Amino acid sequence: MNKNIWILIMGFFLFQACLDDEGNYSYSDLLPIEIDSSKMANSYRITQLDYLVVDPGVKQGADDSNLSYEWKIFQESNMPNTETGKIVNDVVGQERKLNYKVTTPPGEYTLSFTVTDKQNGVSEVMSRKLYVESFASVGLMVMHGDSDSTDVSILVNNRIVTDAATDGVKHNIFSITNGHRAAGAPGMVAYVNNTHNVYVYTKGNQGGFRTGGSDLKILDVYADMFTEPLESSKIDFQGYNSWLYNDLLVNGGKLYFAGQASTTFVKFGVPVFGVEYYAEPFIGTQERGYYYGIFYDRLQRRFLYIDYSRTPKTFKEAGAAAAFDMNLIGKDMVYAEHGFEKKWYCVMRDPDNVADYTIYVCDFSRFDDGNRGVGKYSASGCTDMKDAKAFAVGNRSELLYYATATEVKQCNFKDGGTSTRRYTLPDELIQAGYEISMMYLFKVSGSENEGKLLYVGVYNSTTGEGKLLECPIVETSGEVLKDKVKTYGGFKKITHMAYKSK
Repeated sequence: MNKNIWILIMGFFLFQACLDDEGNYSYSDLLPIEIDSSKMANSYRITQLDYLVVDPGVKQGADDSNLSYEWKIFQESNMPNTETGKIVNDVVGQERKLNYKVTTPPGEYTLSFTVTDKQNGVSEVMSRKLYVESFASVGLMVMHGDSDSTDVSILVNNRIVTDAATDGVKHNIFSITNGHRAAGAPGMVAYVNNTHNVYVYTKGNQGGFRTGGSDLKILDVYADMFTEPLESSKIDFQGYNSWLYNDLLVNGGKLYFAGQASTTFVKFGVPVFGVEYYAEPFIGTQERGYYYGIFYDRLQRRFLYIDYSRTPKTFKEAGAAAAFDMNLIGKDMVYAEHGFEKKWYCVMRDPDNVADYTIYVCDFSRFDDGNRGVGKYSASGCTDMKDAKAFAVGNRSELLYYATATEVKQCNFKDGGTSTRRYTLPDELIQAGYEISMMYLFKVSGSENEGKLLYVGVYNSTTGEGKLLECPIVETSGEVLKDKVKTYGGFKKITHMAYKSK
């Protein structure tokens, strides 16, 4: 009993000594830090390059001058971001009010707010879920520009993206992100699923860029996209296509190949070689590994393909069921695009008669057996095809559109090679000086509107202004539903479009 009393007495004196010692803290010094969560949302959803602004109330008694602040964005998993290769764990602010221009990659994160008493190290933490969405959102990328510069915008509506809440264009994403337009006239724009990259290809001695898919931020200049960097004098971008994770590119008449099988970008190797050729800028593909790419040789006026060893090969001589010999074409290739049943529809012209057109149809759904040329049709009755500014091929039926300066026509190549006028630009556009510069038929597998939307780019060379017309069509007949055409402005000359899936 006496022992317990003695312990209580000693404890009392020790406690009193702590209160008298100015080098220690009394309980009254440990004032609680209060974060007013009523001024914070339950979660935040923000688009890249927008500002994330959060203004919570914070107090600690009557004086909060000794408080420090830290805002952090971090991911719960330890898997590196697929685009950057890094794990996100970033301090994005050190003031009470957060005002952060979001450069964090798209994804789901935790936003934490830590308030610390600098005198005693005591902290209070508040956290919220944060969803960062791509600045370059899902939608149709629209490449447009002038003779020496290029930009990329994205069209979004609920006909392209089913759950889209907006209907409009996010303009000039490339230049907003990078602070300048891409040098050179527009070439092609393309999205690559595995690497989540966007290729912004341009004409001229620059060639364009490989960019990040979330915001189109430059990752590589064109010259450095090759294992042996190209000198500017050798840069001559002409065409691009892909299948599964395989990239195929035509530069200076030579075909380059790269396999993007992972999230790490693989550079284009040396051009495929083995026979002499000059590749036209249109590349045929398929998805079963029978051919790693098909192209048309301008020198010998014939079709060639590359095999699994990336070697150019000639096709077998025409078999009994062939509509034509793949090795003996003798025409100039004007345009080629995959369409109905994934066949390759090629618009060819007689080199000695600019009004003599033929449509060649190739089927690459099986190994070469001498019968890959499955259709050959005269199109010489398609009026004004020699004046065509653009072409587009359908995939829900055998549609082939071509456009003159002011009209969209359908080539009935399987019905005598005649043509049907499907759409004429409105009088106000024609009188203002607009002419057609591009056509693109929406072909996104699984979409409700697959094969049902024809996009027509128009351009006024005097003002330098471009517009995009969204034209719903009857996918089987090719009829354009003129009363449902919608117009989007704010472009320069539109030359190419491509779908971006995330």
